[in-house]
Amino acid sequence: MKVFIISIFFYILQYQLNVSIAELKSNKNEIVNHLGTRTPYRFRFNKNYDKIKYSKCKDSKIWMIVRHGTRLPSAKDILGMNTTLHELKHLIILQNKLGRGDLNEEQVTKFEKWSSNINVEEEKFLTLEGQDEMILLAERTRKRFPNVIKNKYDNSTFLFRFTATQRAHQSARYFTKGLFTQKDAQNVVFAPATKVDHILRFYKHCDKWQKQVKQNPDTYKEQKIFGRSIEMNHTLDSVTKRLGLNRPLTLGEVTLMYKVCGYETSWNKFTISPWCSAFDKNTVEILEYYHDLKHYWIDGYGHNLTYRQACLALQTMFKMFRSDREPFATFLFAHSGTLLKILTHLQLFKPDHPLTGDAMDKGRSWKASYIDCFASNLAFVLYKCKDGDHVLTLHQERPIILPMCDKELCPLQQLEDFFYDTIHKCDFADLCNLDKDEKDKSSQ
Repeated sequence: MKVFIISIFFYILQYQLNVSIAELKSNKNEIVNHLGTRTPYRFRFNKNYDKIKYSKCKDSKIWMIVRHGTRLPSAKDILGMNTTLHELKHLIILQNKLGRGDLNEEQVTKFEKWSSNINVEEEKFLTLEGQDEMILLAERTRKRFPNVIKNKYDNSTFLFRFTATQRAHQSARYFTKGLFTQKDAQNVVFAPATKVDHILRFYKHCDKWQKQVKQNPDTYKEQKIFGRSIEMNHTLDSVTKRLGLNRPLTLGEVTLMYKVCGYETSWNKFTISPWCSAFDKNTVEILEYYHDLKHYWIDGYGHNLTYRQACLALQTMFKMFRSDREPFATFLFAHSGTLLKILTHLQLFKPDHPLTGDAMDKGRSWKASYIDCFASNLAFVLYKCKDGDHVLTLHQERPIILPMCDKELCPLQQLEDFFYDTIHKCDFADLCNLDKDEKDKSSQ
């Protein structure tokens, strides 16, 4: 009887999942593919779990960096949910019941049921969905690379590191639960997290980058231009009309709706956020591009220093692959800013032209919705082959061909030659220390 009940439960669960996936894939709800850095990982990962094999080669080492799993919003966004969106919710319901707006009855009902009571003290905490993402990612990784990832945990052959944040710490812990048995997972030793981490959060401590890029108003110029564009004004008008509101929405309010649409859709497996109904395909793509502009100029190809400093992380991978010492498996848990800068250092997803605020580049390869969703990851696997050492690169668990390589399995020597400066000329002080004039200006 117990087995029967369990079977019924999983049947219902699978039915709900199939229904939700069908709903999410419908034209009406295709916006879930354009939610930027808050896009759910369950729509992005490689669903082929098979062991990755190459003739006359054997996987021997793995170096993997993972963005933390789905998290709660920032304190600012939580306050916005608890105040601004609560007020707008009541206006939306009232106006649509008066016959204004384009929402259907089901969408209005979802707004009626919607509430937010997240504590600000839990800002950016890992969610239950984030925990599941890490467990399942680890299970798939172990199945694909059984030679290097042994079932039994050994502290000398595995290295786990995370930044000094709750979401990265918990992501690492849940990842080990998917990698090992329950008993072994409890005995995993983690490298201590430090406030200053030049490997996992190098940009936080790079004074020159902070001054010249992050705190430089010019970095946000293109995003501001697009925020004042005709396309964005049409978007604000469209969202206002769609929700039936009798006053124009601001860019800040619509951006908050867009963010919460992403957050709530990511952490709820079977439903999408009611705030997603504020958008259609055109308006959500406009907002996606608005946020991509920021990430392009602050985390990507906008400034050379941004991606040059990522050498500090990649340097550890090359050293590990050439070393005869343990560990043989390294797993690092970091953040969106880390992953995007490393992807850029590798010359991946580079658009044909710099992204600007004058017009949206629809065909761009730089889309955070695809390259930097929650739980995004990048892995390098060293293969010992009869013709020498080769490296396989995976993004979102899919094998990819690096721009400087001819095929997926790339000779390690070829990569070392191309990234010679990354390996041998990566000096944090030289890259990041402000000169005397810049120090004087920053202290004024």
